[in-house]
Amino acid sequence: MNDHQEARKSYGSDRAQLVYGLRPDGTLAHISEVQRGIACGCNCPACGGRLVARKGDENVPHFGHGDGEACGSGPETVLHLLAKEVFRTNPPLLLPKRLGLDKGNVVMKPGQQVTTQFLRTEFTDPKKIIPDLYVQALDYDLFVEVAVTHASDETKIQRLREHGIMAVEIDLSKLPRDSTREQIADAVLQSALRCWLYHPDIDRALAKSRADEEKWQAAQAKRFADYQARHEKRVNETTRAYVDGLKQLAGKKIVVPRDAELQAIGLAEQVGIEVAGYACFTVPPAVWQATILGEVFHDKCLGSGVAKAVPIAKHLEKSGLIRPQFQRVTTEVANSAAVAEPRFAPAWKAIDNYLQHLLGKGVLVQQGYGVTLERALADKWTARTLAKNRRTAVMHAAVQAVDWILAELPDEERGDMTCESWLDSIHAESGMTYRAAIESDTEAPKIAADIDAVVAMFGKSGAIPYATLGLPIRGAIERCKTQRAKQAELLRQKQVQKANRLRQSRRDRLCVDAETELTGPDLGAFLNTKRDDLNGMTPLEAAEDSESGLTKARDQLSALVRQRREQVEADAERKLYQEKIIADAKQSLSAKDVETFLNGRDDDLGRTTPLLYVRDDATYRKAQGKLAEWQRGFGGPF
Repeated sequence: MNDHQEARKSYGSDRAQLVYGLRPDGTLAHISEVQRGIACGCNCPACGGRLVARKGDENVPHFGHGDGEACGSGPETVLHLLAKEVFRTNPPLLLPKRLGLDKGNVVMKPGQQVTTQFLRTEFTDPKKIIPDLYVQALDYDLFVEVAVTHASDETKIQRLREHGIMAVEIDLSKLPRDSTREQIADAVLQSALRCWLYHPDIDRALAKSRADEEKWQAAQAKRFADYQARHEKRVNETTRAYVDGLKQLAGKKIVVPRDAELQAIGLAEQVGIEVAGYACFTVPPAVWQATILGEVFHDKCLGSGVAKAVPIAKHLEKSGLIRPQFQRVTTEVANSAAVAEPRFAPAWKAIDNYLQHLLGKGVLVQQGYGVTLERALADKWTARTLAKNRRTAVMHAAVQAVDWILAELPDEERGDMTCESWLDSIHAESGMTYRAAIESDTEAPKIAADIDAVVAMFGKSGAIPYATLGLPIRGAIERCKTQRAKQAELLRQKQVQKANRLRQSRRDRLCVDAETELTGPDLGAFLNTKRDDLNGMTPLEAAEDSESGLTKARDQLSALVRQRREQVEADAERKLYQEKIIADAKQSLSAKDVETFLNGRDDDLGRTTPLLYVRDDATYRKAQGKLAEWQRGFGGPF
């Protein structure tokens, strides 16, 4: 839609565009300042046509062309005219930020508030420059362009540059066409977007920037050329070094580390694989590949780290297995060297190629981001290593023990025997050397036990060993037997002395207890009377015999004391009841019948006399019953 159509569309809407008309005196009148209709007396600022002030109730007040056809340029012309009016009072103007130079450096200088001096409008010169305004600021001439619908093009900007006068463009394209004078003034002087169309400092800054860019580009080109030269040199050095490595490895003797282990678990065929890049190493493929299998995957030298190419390469580098010139090869050099020498690959890639080979053969399996030894192979290798470690531990312990045993012997008995000569001597039971027998799973436990027995004998804590193990220890065994016999005799004597002391102690304790409870003949009779419940021994003999005998003798003493105490109490009770029955008889019978009753036997009283029968309350009552019968039969004492 063009400006004319836009203008026509806006008329009669809720947003009027042409709200200013041109009076006959050349001043602009706002729609609110004039009479309605043709009486407004205003013309179009753009085309000069008669305007009609439309101020009805239904439409937003605005100016319309008298012939009803809008020219479409009126609102833009009004903004231009009002913008020019703003500068007639020499107001302060906000200049936009711009590029500039500061001590030779390109910088962005901030916007600046300046005071303007109005010179003229629509400045023209032979170079056909027609700016909207021509003012002076900071003692410099300044063109001011007001852009409403069209911004300045490159042709106009180039003419401004040729003229040499600074120029600023203020963008009023977003400003409503019915804005007030105050809104237009604020937009022109402060708030509207603005930019420099031309400023000599901007051109100098741009020229400096272009020069800097050209200089940087030249430096970059030189750096790239230098890099290319260094790259080609490094590629050539790497390629030559790799070819030399191939030649050096071609005639190198191969000693595979841990070959016996690899043979035993079936991995010997998986070393010596000539993968791309194998000449990056100081040793043939079989050596570094056996090292990877043994140290990385079996010994777990990487710890908790992931087993993959780069960490393995660092481990081999520390072990001196990677040539220095191949330890730090960039990807660019490696790729170029591989083009020049197809057999080349960096060390880490050679390791990765080998790992891929092992994955394909089922030797390795994926584990997280890395790889690990297949479970069955790992278990088999671990079992073999544990067995070897056990044999090594047995051998080490045997060597230490034999060295110690030989050191304990007198020189004349030891002679010229050493641990090494003993290891090379023959083990009689197996027919092997002791070295071979100790490494044997069958003989090693027996020999270790025999050595422990000899060590225990020398340590005076074990029995006399039966086997000498081919060691010159006969004299030591005899001395040990003699010493053990002496020790046994001394021990026996000590035990006898101790037994005697204990026997006397038990005898004394029993005597003390007996003397506390018994006196006179009773004491001797108790201590020296043989008893069946003491196995025919006297209490003294039982106490001397054992601690349990002492306990039994004490029990006998306690029983005797308890029995005698009970007898005394029974005798006292009997005497009490005898006195009571005598008193009762004297009260119930005559004097002559008392004696007869008390001392006469009675079948009802167990064929004993009442005097002897009474011993407790029950017998006393029964005797009283008999006394009552006598009293009834023979009368009272009177």
